[in-house]
Amino acid sequence: MKRIYILFVIGGLLFTACEGILEKSPLDDISAETFWISENDFKLAANDLYAGIGLSTIEDVQSIDYFARNSVSNGTFQASNTDGGFWSSAYTRIRRANDLIENAATSVLSESVTNRYVAEARFFRGFYHALLMKRYGDIPYTDKTLDFSDVTPERDDRSLVVEAIIADFNFAADQLPRKSELMSNEVGRITRGVVLGYLSRIALYEGTRAKYHGYGDANSLLTIARDAAKEVIDEGEYSLFQGPLEEVFYFENQDNSEVMFSIRYDEEQTGVSPRGRGHVIDASQEPTKYLADAFLCSDGLPIEKSSLFMGYESLASEFENRDPRMKATIWEPGTMFDGQPLVPDLTRTATGYWPKKPGDPLAQTVTFVYTDVILMRYAEILLNYAEAVYELSGSISDAELDNSINILRNRSGVDMPPLSNQFVTANGLEMLEELRRERRVELAGEGFRYDDIMRWKTAEIDLPMGVLGAVFQQDNYPDLDPGSDINLDENGVIIAESSEARSFEAPRQYLFPLPLRELELNPNFSQNTDW
Repeated sequence: MKRIYILFVIGGLLFTACEGILEKSPLDDISAETFWISENDFKLAANDLYAGIGLSTIEDVQSIDYFARNSVSNGTFQASNTDGGFWSSAYTRIRRANDLIENAATSVLSESVTNRYVAEARFFRGFYHALLMKRYGDIPYTDKTLDFSDVTPERDDRSLVVEAIIADFNFAADQLPRKSELMSNEVGRITRGVVLGYLSRIALYEGTRAKYHGYGDANSLLTIARDAAKEVIDEGEYSLFQGPLEEVFYFENQDNSEVMFSIRYDEEQTGVSPRGRGHVIDASQEPTKYLADAFLCSDGLPIEKSSLFMGYESLASEFENRDPRMKATIWEPGTMFDGQPLVPDLTRTATGYWPKKPGDPLAQTVTFVYTDVILMRYAEILLNYAEAVYELSGSISDAELDNSINILRNRSGVDMPPLSNQFVTANGLEMLEELRRERRVELAGEGFRYDDIMRWKTAEIDLPMGVLGAVFQQDNYPDLDPGSDINLDENGVIIAESSEARSFEAPRQYLFPLPLRELELNPNFSQNTDW
């Protein structure tokens, strides 16, 4: 199928950044007399909105499941001047979305032409507001390009922001085509299914956050999350890739039936993909013992309950008799890696575990890899549905499990025992814990875990813990001296970062601080609590 690469190709020719990001430039670079006069003009403007998607977290290193020493994970981050451009980048795209929407309203073109691009703009307006809201809480919601008199808005309550995001997503879902309705040269553009998927994601995030942090109307949001996910399921536009889970992310399988939305890469038009050397060869996110221990044994039981668990006698013994997604996610020692059996290099992975999914092993033989980064796949929709159902009523039927979790477990290459209420009860398990486990192992490494522990209010439990890795096997590392070259706990487990170096202050760190520059520019802003 022909692929489309939606790029910011009009860059500085059409748009300029503002010193105050909520300001409107006194002389617009785009003139309505020379632009906004053809469908292609609206398409080019919409293309630019895709360019900021990199703001989304695409790695899990801020959680306890993966390690790459950083200030968010260990709790040492402080208020900064610009917050790495996060605030300004998001509001840049929001302003450009509003500009497209406003010019469509006065365009000589018919609504049948412009509505497609207005819908994309409204999706992205919701998308970028959602990124900001999750990070900062109350934020200014902007649905127009601002004049000089409007450059010091107040922060809107997050409940109002969520309502506006949902309204934008609903409009976009009603106007955009389904995946099956795309022309071959449109593959990669936002579709109805993608919008509904993001609606389920954001409503689930905010619904569970409201529930566990004690504010707002959690059930209304959880209902939206459940129903949006169910619409995606019922419309039948997507299905699980049938094969080993890690292969969903390979270059050869791009745009498979499970992929809903991705950042797209191409040798001629983009830079290299982070799914190549950075992930596979350089171990940019290092799996931890917490993630490894979360994978069930092949009988469907946790390692502490299963007689099939083989312990830690060798580098590979803990991988035996486990959920196949463990080997799909963490490279099994002893299997071929970069031309030889893998013994994890402890100078490159401080935990002793090597990441596999969602990397592309093509990086072992090709220097430059252009594999797409998947932002949404159908597996997430099934997980969103199951979690929303349970959170709404405190229960989930076996039929609902069969239509969600067990589809994941039955996929080719996984083939795990089904999850049922009887199985949970008979084995002294908790259904909510098992639903969360399923999300954890299925989406590991894909950028979800930090958001999950923040919304469930478990970050205060997870993040202060020391980062642990594999059990150290001296025979495999004869030149390393424990206590000198590597730190181990009393059980011989690698300590990548000690608990003394980590902290999490609740409720303060459940939100990021506003950038200091924005506080200086806007007297109507106040800093988040305790920052």
